[in-house]
Parts: sequence; structure tokens; C-alpha cells
Amino acid sequence: MTFARLLDLAHPHRTALALMVLLTLLEAAAVLLVPALGGWMAGEVLTATGSFLGPVACLLLVLTLLALLRTTSGIISGRTSARVLAHLRTKVHDHLQCLPLSFHQRHSQGDLLALSTYEISRLGDFLAVTLAALPAQLLTAIGAVVLMSRIDAALAVAVPILVPVFYLGLKMLGRHLRRIAQEHQKAEAAIVAAASEDLAMLSAIKSFTRESETARRFAERVTVSRNLLIKETDIYAILGPVTSLLAGIGAVALLASGGGSLQSGEISPSAMVSFFLYAALLTRPVAELSHVYGQVQSAKGTLSRLGAILDTATESDPATPHPLGRMRGQITFENVTFCYPGRDPVLRGLSLSLRPGETLALTGPNGAGKSTLVSLLLRLEVPECGTIRLDGVDIRTVALQDLRRQIAWVPQRPLLFDGSIRENIAFGRAGATDTEIERAARLAQAHDFIGDLPHGYDTEIGEHGVRLSGGQGQRIVLARAILKDPAILILDEATSMYDLNGETAFVAAAAAAFRDRTVILITHRPATLALADRIVVLERGQVVAPRTAA
Repeated sequence: MTFARLLDLAHPHRTALALMVLLTLLEAAAVLLVPALGGWMAGEVLTATGSFLGPVACLLLVLTLLALLRTTSGIISGRTSARVLAHLRTKVHDHLQCLPLSFHQRHSQGDLLALSTYEISRLGDFLAVTLAALPAQLLTAIGAVVLMSRIDAALAVAVPILVPVFYLGLKMLGRHLRRIAQEHQKAEAAIVAAASEDLAMLSAIKSFTRESETARRFAERVTVSRNLLIKETDIYAILGPVTSLLAGIGAVALLASGGGSLQSGEISPSAMVSFFLYAALLTRPVAELSHVYGQVQSAKGTLSRLGAILDTATESDPATPHPLGRMRGQITFENVTFCYPGRDPVLRGLSLSLRPGETLALTGPNGAGKSTLVSLLLRLEVPECGTIRLDGVDIRTVALQDLRRQIAWVPQRPLLFDGSIRENIAFGRAGATDTEIERAARLAQAHDFIGDLPHGYDTEIGEHGVRLSGGQGQRIVLARAILKDPAILILDEATSMYDLNGETAFVAAAAAAFRDRTVILITHRPATLALADRIVVLERGQVVAPRTAA
């Protein structure tokens, strides 16, 4: 499964990766010429009448070729690594965007952020650099052994004896490394989660003077990650030298044995030089292969986590979606039941109808199912049973984008992006003109305060809109909803940060902008309830007191 996953991830870059493999194989072939040329040169030097100009010229030519190959492969490797990393990050990000809301409710945001950044970065380098060079390392190792055998088969036969020793050592260290690497990945995810949470909760941390407590908690997580990283790097530090030492011991043993062959005249001096240059050359790919083995163990954890995400089914449209034209805004919930995993039902056989153009207020205690109705209407969640219809059409038969284009949702907390006011309003509809953006802002009663800002509509509002007040941010979100021009507007506790006057003005602006549209007001506040055509009280997932507003 791991190998299949690697092939799937590498497939879009197969041409570049194949070129990298080809270049590194050519490089390995050129490297294998060096010991032979070195032996030739040594033989010429040791012969009184010999001339070493020929082998020197050939050696310089091979070294020049090696430099060109390494430069070219280095450039291609760097570019391919960057492209692979960008592809993996985009693939994971886009897949996460398309997963159902229930998936994100089950998974830590810190885990997903760590996977999308730190772990993906390491995996990209592993795929584009380490694995691409693996065939060349294998060719160098196998080629060195074969050429050593051609020089002196009796000496070369001792080389494979060391293979089981290498394998057992790598197996023992690799199993330990894989476990530590997986623990380290979890520790990094915990750090990302803590940092994200602390920055998001900074106002609360300061107001409750909990800086020292959050600093201590963060330091504990960093310490765990640091200790695991030290263990991981220690194993990497052991792998290379140990394998090199074993290879060196083998080379010394060969040298001792080969000395006797040289003295007895069974092997020429030039062949002996070539043989030992090949033996020395063999130590590098052996050490590199041990390093690759360690990286494979580390990558397995990332591939497992990545596979679990990529194998999760995304939100999907019906095979033949029902087309939606301009809707009138009739909404019908028919015997709808819904529950979150492991919990009691939030909605229990709920039935409710809204007429086109009606303003309906939903109220009731916390947990009664008011916001759940919104999630079901947007198909962010799927009911256990029952049917939801828009203008008589079952929403399960409609393409998600067509459905969600008909609905604008203004939540309790303004959802704003790091960018300008213009960009945040324009998020409501792609391709909106400046005139349309300004009109939406005027209808949301946001134009006046925008004009008072230093750069007007081009004012940067910071991450999550931190440079705006809560009321200002909410008006920007309302302007975004107006620009979208939907058939249905949902105000989900959207007036909670306003005083009475501000609340009345905000809801009045929304009502004026969405005259003759269907509006759902989720609220506990009397001033907002008074603006509804009808009030429905939910309790324990059922309608308990539908009534007309006074």
C-alpha cells in the first residue's frame, strides 16, 4: 500500500523524476569509471616506460562529465522538489476543503496543519530527492561489486558476506526509528495546535493573566518534540558511521588478503589499485542506502496519515443533478432526524415549512437544534432520515454549488479573511465590480464607516478582521451576503454583539436588502424576534411553539 501510494503521488511528476533517475544513473556509471582509470594511471606510473598522459586525460574528461551531470541533476532535482512540494500541499489542501464537516469535527486542526506543512515538506524532499537518487546508489553498489569480481573473484566474494550484517543492523534500528518518527510527527502536530490556539485565544490569555501557564504548556510540548527529534537524529547519526565502519572493516580485510595476492603475482598492481578504489567507492552507497532506509521508516508514518485523509470520501454531487433556476425560496423540512456520532439525536422527526419571502425567527434553548437546521439546509451535514426541499426539490438531488449559491449565511462570529475590505466583500461573488461592492456596502450600512478608514475599501483588516470592531465586521459579512444575491438569507445569532439600537439597525438593513426573499433569523433577542413574520420555538429537536410574531 505504501509503495502504491508513492507511485500515485509521483505520477504527475513522472517525466521529471524519470529524467532525474536517468541523470543520476549516468552519474553513477561515470563514477564507476574512476577506479578503472585510477588503476590504469597507477599501472602506467609504476611502469618505467609507461606514459600516464592517456589515463590522466581520460580521468579529467570523466571528472568534467561528472561535474556537468551533477550540476544538471542538482538543478532539476531542486526544481522538481519544489514542484512536488507545491503539488502535495495543493492536493492535500484541496482535498481537505472538499471533505465533509463531520471529518473536521473529528480531527484536530493542529494535526491537519502539521500534515499540510511540516510533514508534507519532508515527504516532498524524500520523494523528489532521496528516492530519485536510489537507483543510482544501487547501481553504484552493484556495479562496484561486479567490477571487483571481474578483477579478482576470490577477493570480491567476501563482500556479500557483510550483507546480512548490514541488513540485521538496519532492521533493528529501522523499527526503532519508525516508532520514534511517528511519535515525533504527533508531537509536532501538538505544537502547531498549541501555537494556533494560543494566538487565537490571545485576548483571553491576557485578560485572565495566563501567559505563564500557556508558556509552560507550550514549552512542555516543545520539550517532548525536542527529545524525540534528538533520538531520531541520534539514530541517523549512528546509521551512517556504523555502515561505513562495517564497510571499512571489510575493505581492510580485503586489503590484507589482497596484499598476499599482490606479493604472489596473482594480481597486477594496477588491478589491485582499481580493486581497492572500488572497495572504497562501495562504502558511500552503502552508507547512503542505510540513510534512505531510515528515511523510509520516517516516511511510512506520514504516508499512513496522508493516505487516511486522501482515502476519505469527499462531498459528492448526485450522478444527474437536478438543475436549479432562480428560486422562490420555499423551504420544507419533512420528518427530519439528525444526530452527531455518539450523541443523542439533535433533531427528532422535525417538520417545518417556510413560504417564499417569509421571515421566520427560530428561537429556543442552546442545543435545541437551531444551527443544526442551517447545517442541514446547506448540506454541511446529512440527516439520518427525512427530506429537505427547496421549492419542492429534494436538496439531495441538487449539485452542492447550485444549492449553496441560493443561500447566504451570516454567522454569529464574523468570518473575515486577511485582506482588504473590498476583497472580503467581493468574496460573496466572483467578478463583482467596484460599483456592485459599494452598493452592497451601502445596503449593509457599512459604507459610511468604510469611508472613514484611512484607505477606504482598500483598508487591510488583518487576520480574522482583527482591525475592525465586531459590529463593523458583521456589516462587512452582511454586505458579502447582499452581494451574493441569494434566494435565502440566514442570520445565525448575527446581532449578538450589538446593543439594542445597533441590533435594530442591522436587522432593518438586512430586511430592506432582502425584501421579498426568504429570511431565517436564529436569535434569542426580543428586538429581532419582533421583526419576524412568524416565530418557531425549538426544544429538544422538535417544534414546540410555532406562533405569529406580535
